[in-house]
Amino acid sequence: MNFRVLAENIPGGTWLDDLARASAQAAHAKFERSARSPLLRVAMLDSSRLDAYTSSDISRALQDATAKIGHIVRNPQTEITSVQPADREKAPLIQRGQAGNAMFFGFPETTEPDALISDGIETLSERAVKELCDFLPANGSDDGALDAVLLQRDTVRNAVSDIVNAVTKTSSIGLSLLPTSGEELMRSMTTEQAKVLQGSLRESREDVGYETVTGRLDGVRTRRRIFYLERDTGGTIQGAVSPDLLDEIKLNLDRPVTTRLRVVRTTTIDGRRGRPVYELLEIRSETSLFD
Repeated sequence: MNFRVLAENIPGGTWLDDLARASAQAAHAKFERSARSPLLRVAMLDSSRLDAYTSSDISRALQDATAKIGHIVRNPQTEITSVQPADREKAPLIQRGQAGNAMFFGFPETTEPDALISDGIETLSERAVKELCDFLPANGSDDGALDAVLLQRDTVRNAVSDIVNAVTKTSSIGLSLLPTSGEELMRSMTTEQAKVLQGSLRESREDVGYETVTGRLDGVRTRRRIFYLERDTGGTIQGAVSPDLLDEIKLNLDRPVTTRLRVVRTTTIDGRRGRPVYELLEIRSETSLFD
């Protein structure tokens, strides 16, 4: 029988009974309990106080980054580069308070319907924050951590980018995570580190592909050399066209066609994708039964 059960089984209401229960509970807390209420402390290192805008920027960045990491904890095979409300709901951070230059965040209670106990169960939010901390620098001279971020998967780079962008706008930060069990984790990111990493994460690459699209040529801007194509599947594509195809487009206006398009997509290293840019390469008229 452990001390907690012993305390619960002590009958009576005398001061001796109360003393015995208190002693058993103290023994349980000292010798048996390994779990504790987890807490995340986030301090602004460039200021002794925390204004509303800084608080909002840092809080939102931490919540979005936590939600993204939580998503790949739940679905390791998928990548996301923008946070969804459902991801925030599954991995929320709960603000517990603010003092001086620091904010304090807690985690939701474990609500597993079949769980016999809740103490010591790590929530998705806590797990996500713990993994996020693994990708952040240990201190202001931890250049290896900055290089390592660039080698991570898209979702991780994107989550760290949220922190980087917030720190660049506001202040160097220090994070301290007291987990449910285990040792305290200490991480930080200076504005100098954030600027370096922001530059690296914003480097982009172009992905070039080709698509065959059927639809109806809806129009052309001759001077600007822009075409408009209504897809058979819905939606309109607009893009550039070479001068030697302008006459052919005019002949096929408002007619069904099959087109060959060059598609260029720009993607930054942190996984943010630009809108596709289309170039019209070929047109093939589709003969109608009524022509």
